[in-house]
Amino acid sequence: MRKIPFFFVPLSLALAGCASAKFKQQRAQLAQCESRSQELSGQVKEGETWIAALQTQARDLEAQVADLNGKLASQQERIDSMAKSNTDLTSAIEAGKGESSTKIAEIVKEKDSLARRVAAMQKDKIALERARSNLKAGREKIAEELAALKTAHEGLLAQGEKTAEERRLRLGQAREDLGSVADAILKEIQGEKARIAQNGDSVAVTLQEPLLFKPQQAKLTEAGTALLDRLGRALQALGPRSIKIDGHCDNAAMKWEPFGSISSRWELSSLRATAVARYLHEHSGLDPRRLVASGFGEFRPVKGNDTPEGREANSRIVLTVDQAAP
Repeated sequence: MRKIPFFFVPLSLALAGCASAKFKQQRAQLAQCESRSQELSGQVKEGETWIAALQTQARDLEAQVADLNGKLASQQERIDSMAKSNTDLTSAIEAGKGESSTKIAEIVKEKDSLARRVAAMQKDKIALERARSNLKAGREKIAEELAALKTAHEGLLAQGEKTAEERRLRLGQAREDLGSVADAILKEIQGEKARIAQNGDSVAVTLQEPLLFKPQQAKLTEAGTALLDRLGRALQALGPRSIKIDGHCDNAAMKWEPFGSISSRWELSSLRATAVARYLHEHSGLDPRRLVASGFGEFRPVKGNDTPEGREANSRIVLTVDQAAP
C-alpha cells in the first residue's frame, strides 16, 4: 500500500481551517439575515402603532378646527350686531341734540362702552384666527409625518416579505437537493450505512467508514470510489454548491506501524476528508474552491464509544451541502 506523505497533513489542516472560517461566515450571514427579518417585523409593528396614534391626533385637530370655525362665525355675528348698535346710538345722539344734556351724556357713555366691547371682540377674533392658523399648520405637519410613516411602513413590509420569500425559496431548493442526493445513495441508506438530512437550507450526508475506507486507512477502497462516483454526479447536477467534508473517528487504539504509518486519529480523519474532497474534484469535476476538508478526530462523537455500534456510528465522513458558494 502506498503511504501518504506527512506533509499533506498540515496542508489539509490549514485548508480546513481557512474553509471552516468561510463556512462560519456564511452561517453568520444567514443568522444575520434571519435577525434582520425579525427586526423588520418589529419595525413594521412599531410603525403601525405610530400611524394609528397620528391618525387619532389628526381627527382631534379636525374637531378643534371645526369648533373654532363655529366660534369665529358666532363672534363675527356679535361684532356686526355691536357695530349696528353703535351706529344706531350715533344717530340717536345726532337726533337728540335738543334734549337734555343728561340724556345725551348717558347715550355717549353707552356708545363708548359698546365701542370698547367691539374692540375686545375684535381682539378675541384675531386670537381665534391665530389659534386656527396654528392648528391648521399642526394638522398639515401631522399629515406629512403620517404620509412619511405610511411610506416607511410599506417599505418595511415589502422588505420583510422579500426576506421571507427568499428564505422559503432556499428551503424549497434544499428539499429538492435532498431528494436528488438521496436517490444517488439509496442503496446505502436502505442498508443503514448512510444517512441524509436537511438542516435549514443545507443538506448533510453521513457515510459510515466501511463504505469508503478500510479500518485505520485513508486510501479509498474500490467500493468507496464507486460510491463517490454516484454521489459526485448527483452533486455536480445541483450546480454551484459549497460542500464541507468532515472526517470523524472513534476512539479505538491506533495500530502502530514503523516508517510512515498514521500516528493519530486526528491525522486519520483529516487525511480521509482530504481524500474524499480530492476524489470529488478530480473524478466528478467539482470546483475545488467550493470544497472544504476538515478532520475532527474522535472529538465529536454522535454516540458512546463503549459499544461496537457506537464506534461504528462515530467513524464517519459527513458532507454538508450548502446553496451558497464560498
